[in-house]
Order: sequence, then structure tokens, then C-alpha cells
Amino acid sequence: MLAGDIDYIKNRLNKSVEGMYTFTVPEDFSEESLCALAPDADMLLGPFVSEKLIAAAGKLKLIQIPWTGVDNFNFAALGASQVPVCNTHTNADSVAEICIAIVLDLVKKISYHDRKMREGNWNRTQKPLDLFSGSMADLSACVIGFGHIGQRVARLLSAFGTKVSAVDAKAEGKDGITVYSPCEADKALADADIVILTLPLTPATRGMVNPEYIGKMKNGAILVNMSRAAICDEDAVYNALVSEQLAGYGADVWWSPPARGESESYPSDRNRFWELDQVIMSPHRAGFIKGSLPHLDGACDNIIRLIRGEELADRVDTKNCY
Repeated sequence: MLAGDIDYIKNRLNKSVEGMYTFTVPEDFSEESLCALAPDADMLLGPFVSEKLIAAAGKLKLIQIPWTGVDNFNFAALGASQVPVCNTHTNADSVAEICIAIVLDLVKKISYHDRKMREGNWNRTQKPLDLFSGSMADLSACVIGFGHIGQRVARLLSAFGTKVSAVDAKAEGKDGITVYSPCEADKALADADIVILTLPLTPATRGMVNPEYIGKMKNGAILVNMSRAAICDEDAVYNALVSEQLAGYGADVWWSPPARGESESYPSDRNRFWELDQVIMSPHRAGFIKGSLPHLDGACDNIIRLIRGEELADRVDTKNCY
């Protein structure tokens, strides 16, 4: 974890449980070094485990993943262990707000016309995109994945008068929003002008948005991905944009992020999304707020709960991997 992350967590903990915990950071993060420290650990903070590490941590009471996504977590390493695995959802408001900003940008063509006007072009020729905005009150949206983020997105969209539905395997309808099961998704997709992905990446959802899936969507719909890039078949999305089957695509997650510690890379090494006017790109920043690291707040809260002997929050279903 980054030094700034560790300082943030310690500062949060010290406001509630100062002197009641020991925070150990290994000199290196090799399996050998982690296993040497594991016998004294009541909890592991981080996304990476191994069978050897789990076996070494005999006192373990919690594995806390300090963010929402668990697609990189090695669930198989848990074996028969019953140690709770928890993630966090305290960045849901931040992610939902960026999602709505992307939706509005695509519907209202704000970034497109901003780029034009920086060149002195008022787009009176209306090429390649026209001047007209969509009306949020006249549109329908379908949120795929109705968890913490999806529910917030739905509430924000409803405030514009947008007709909102959702697809989710677990959630029930809330605030007057109809929630379809995955086997009923075809109807929800066919009715939606905007499809928003806020579901976890699992073996079942990897590559889910393929040509067949896009073919079930309304022709000329907008697709927004706030989940993981791998949920979408990137060739299918790109081809649907070029053919105008999709009217727009926006995402905070991409297929070719820079390596850890680096800052530059194109969002795809296969398709030139950045050349398409109907695409809005965000560099996986939706969960960050100035002066705060909201994705870490849930981890801090769970550490405090563990220290105080309280019930843990946001337990991951280790069988279904989310």
C-alpha cells in the first residue's frame, strides 16, 4: 500500500482506537516476509493472499480488502478457512457522481463541443455530432448491478425524471425502481436508452458485454462502464460504436492501464477509442475525492469494529466471489 494510504488509515484509527492496535508494515511484500509476520496477525489488510499465508496466520479474524473490487483476490487460497473477507463500499457516492457526469456528458455532448470551441468551431455544420442534446426526463436507463453504487446511480438519475430499471441477481426493487433478474435482462436492455454497468467482475460476468449482449440493447443506446473493463468485450464495444449501433460509450475503467508507478498508456492497445467523438474517457479516478480517500474509510471502520468486538460490515460472498 502507498505511504499516503497507510498514513490516512492510521490517522482515522487514532481518532477512535489509538493505543489499541499495532500496525505492521513488512519491509518487503514477498510471501516469505508476510508469512514471517502472519502468526501474530489478527487481520490482514490488503488484496493478496496465498495458501501458505493463510496457513501461517493462525490467529486471523479478518481479511480486509481496502477497496470495492475483489476480482484480483485469490479466493481459492482460502481453502476451508472460515475467516471473514470484507471489502469496502464507502466510495459509492463518489463513483455514482462521476457516473452521472459521464452520462450527462454523453447525452449533452459537452466535452465534444468544448473541444470544438477551443478551435473556434461552433459546430454549425453539425459534423460528426449534431448540436442537439437529449432530455434526461425523456430517457430510460437500466443499471446492471444494483448494489451500493448502482442504487445511488439510480436515485440520481431518478431526480432528473429519467425512467430507471435495474438488473441484479440479489437486490429487490427500491424507491419505485423495478429490478429484473438476470434471466429477464433482455426486456430491460431492449427498453433502455442508457445502460450502466455497476456490477462486480466475476467468472460469470467477464466478457459479458459481447456482440450478442449489445445486440439485445436498443439501437443507438449509450453504454457506461463503472465496473471493470473486462466485463466488456472491447472489440464488440468498439465495433458497435463505429457502426453507430451504440450512440456513445463512457467509462472510468479501461483495458490497458499503465503499470503500477507509471502514468502513461493509451486506454486500449487494440482499438483507438480516443479518436471517437462519442466516447468519454476517465482514468479510473471515480473513487477519489479531494482531501479524502473514501475507499479506505470502510476498511478503517471495519478495523475499528474488529478491535471493539463489533459485527463486521460488507462481508464478501467467498463462494460467489463478490
